[in-house]
Amino acid sequence: MVVFASHKVNQNRSVLKVYPKARFGHTGPGHRGNRIETWLVTIAVCLTLAVAGLWLRDRGGRSRQNAIRALLDGADALESHLQECRERMRHLRDMLVVLPEEMSARADSALQADAKVQAALKDLLAHRLWIQQHATTASLHELAQAQRALDQSGATLQSQLDRLATISSDLQRAQADARSVKRPPGQ
Repeated sequence: MVVFASHKVNQNRSVLKVYPKARFGHTGPGHRGNRIETWLVTIAVCLTLAVAGLWLRDRGGRSRQNAIRALLDGADALESHLQECRERMRHLRDMLVVLPEEMSARADSALQADAKVQAALKDLLAHRLWIQQHATTASLHELAQAQRALDQSGATLQSQLDRLATISSDLQRAQADARSVKRPPGQ
């Protein structure tokens, strides 16, 4: 005999099971897939932000290193220009020996600038010490100001070196004229 139990027969009265509208992260009847994808997206965003932060920090560090390197290179160039200036002035003073004293007295006093070059070298040493002590803590703006000061000093010194080159050519001509005047006309 067959007993009919209505409570046990087809508890799900619908043949088609209807799921809510599919959304991002919705893979089926459960919401477990949604949680996994949310975590994956969150982790990806965090990693992206961390990489971007590291890149920006590295970029700022490279900017600082480039500024410090430029400062040190500028200081080296200025020092070599100062040494070149000192040598040129010594050479020009040696050239004055041939000239008569009335012509060379004023030029000799102009070429007595060893004290000025020495003071410039002391200033440069102070600048290098500032770089050594403050480069890691100075702002990029302060480093740029120090670079501009070095560039300005270098430009001023370069104009002085150009002036010394002009003076050197004038002295060579004056030496040639002095030698021709010293010789008696028959020789």
